[in-house]
Amino acid sequence: MRLLNAQTLNVEFFAGDDVPGYAILSHTWGKEEVTLDDIQRCSHAEKTGLERYSKLRGSCEIATSFGLNYIWIDTCCIDKSSSAELSEAINSMFRWYAESVVCIAFLEDVGSMSGADGTNSVFRDSRWFTRGWTLQELIAPNKVVFYSDDWAPLGTRDSLKKDIQEATRIPEEVLEATSQSKSSRDVKLRQLSIAERMNWAAKRETTRSEDIAYCLLGLFDIHMPLLYGEGQKNAFKRLQEEIIKSTDDESIYAWCLPRHLSEGQDFWGLLADSPAAFEIDHGLDDINSLVPKRSKYISLRSGFSTAMTNRGLHLELPLTPLPTDKSGTIFLAFLNCELRRGQASINPAIILQRTSWDNDAYFVRIRPDMLALSMMNNIILPDELLGIIAKDQVEPLLEAVSRQIFVPHNTPEIRYLKGMIFHPEMKDPEEESPYALHVRSRSPTWQYFYDMSKEFSGSPESYEINFDMAPGPTVEDLTSAKVLGVLELTLSSVHGSQPEGTCLVAGVEPLPPNPFGTAALYYLPWYAFETESRIAKSDFEGVLDKSQRQDHLKLPHTVRASIGLESKYSSLFYSISLKVEAKKGVGSGILWF
Repeated sequence: MRLLNAQTLNVEFFAGDDVPGYAILSHTWGKEEVTLDDIQRCSHAEKTGLERYSKLRGSCEIATSFGLNYIWIDTCCIDKSSSAELSEAINSMFRWYAESVVCIAFLEDVGSMSGADGTNSVFRDSRWFTRGWTLQELIAPNKVVFYSDDWAPLGTRDSLKKDIQEATRIPEEVLEATSQSKSSRDVKLRQLSIAERMNWAAKRETTRSEDIAYCLLGLFDIHMPLLYGEGQKNAFKRLQEEIIKSTDDESIYAWCLPRHLSEGQDFWGLLADSPAAFEIDHGLDDINSLVPKRSKYISLRSGFSTAMTNRGLHLELPLTPLPTDKSGTIFLAFLNCELRRGQASINPAIILQRTSWDNDAYFVRIRPDMLALSMMNNIILPDELLGIIAKDQVEPLLEAVSRQIFVPHNTPEIRYLKGMIFHPEMKDPEEESPYALHVRSRSPTWQYFYDMSKEFSGSPESYEINFDMAPGPTVEDLTSAKVLGVLELTLSSVHGSQPEGTCLVAGVEPLPPNPFGTAALYYLPWYAFETESRIAKSDFEGVLDKSQRQDHLKLPHTVRASIGLESKYSSLFYSISLKVEAKKGVGSGILWF
């Protein structure tokens, strides 16, 4: 660690724990800051005479007034030409401020007479309160003293805590740290939610875009390599990924974007792009009440740990379907944190959309401009969501159920199953099927295959619609139900009776629109039984209308179909199979295999 000798104005290096007591400077950078190279090559006369060294001289004089011979100044105590040293310094900076004897906060845009009228508005409006790096410099030290542009003392962090709280929204109890030990301050900081600490940085700025993430490392006790050039979004997401590894605080997902910043994009991940997303405003007077805090209550969870992958987040959240959503894809996910107004506890929830037909654990976040607030299982804000839920006087929300889900970092790529497969066999709960199933004819889209390797293990026959050969529709193009293929079936009874010729029709259809108007991420497969006579006349009206579809055959036994998944050619296909419904007394309901 390099320190500036307050007497000689030379930089000295101290290794390990052999560091003397030192002051530390907190300031906003100007156009002509003194660098390490300046200190090393300039003479003592230049340091004591040149105007550009005035800030350095003033801070050294203040340090010596506290009986300290050394001071740390970020402009001249770091070799910024060394990326390794710069990374080490930024990762150590919070600790360096915390271990200082006193932090000298120099506000060069605040005059010594700014509070003469009895107000501290000039102090509160100082540029110092808008910069990213000064946030940790305000919180970390044991003692902070503020000075005006002519080095007149303005007060301490403790004496000015009300003005500081108004300027920064940092709670006064966090600022009341003068008499507390470093360990006590660290414990108090960890007790605050991630969202609350992010909220302090929401309106702050940095010169280099990545620094909006790097300046928060110490605030969350995170250490990570610096990658200047990666951009703000990547840097801030890396910071959040590291935070998630060290905490179960779900308030990190409780962010909300202004509407104009979310327009033009339907789908989002769970991580915010910048601290500005934690500036939540529902139009209530008490803005602090809208900062999610750690929950006071135990959450009934399975103990499933959040896992970060290169694709996204695996985590557990309580989900409940949105009552007015006819698509069946929109859910509210409740976060284990709370907003407090008096004695009331308000839980935030984010809006998720299901992304896959065959997996009910895959979701993306939608409408990041909307953070739902609920109390006792009733949504109370925002107004737009209230309007959606109140339509048609729907019933209250269903109780949320904890589920393990996956949310990708980026907009999911829509991928389709490769086609459909049908095996002409009947599954039955009584082992021997009362029917022998045969395919009499098929539409051209169905291809016939015979696999000799399966002659003694399952059905060797199969019928396949392969989208490489008969292209299926895309989600964007599919606006109504579409028939993909028809199979004419014969079900020969063991008693010799011959049911009327029956056709199995298979197809896909779009999801109903959801209340938010976001794009669908998959379509639905369907099947229906239809008579041979209607199919011969190309009359598909009864199967294209979902309300008219016949989903079972009324024979001496009830026969139904089900749609699942089957792997073939290293790809997934929809798999359609017929099953005989269990008779009464053989299990309960329908037996699915």
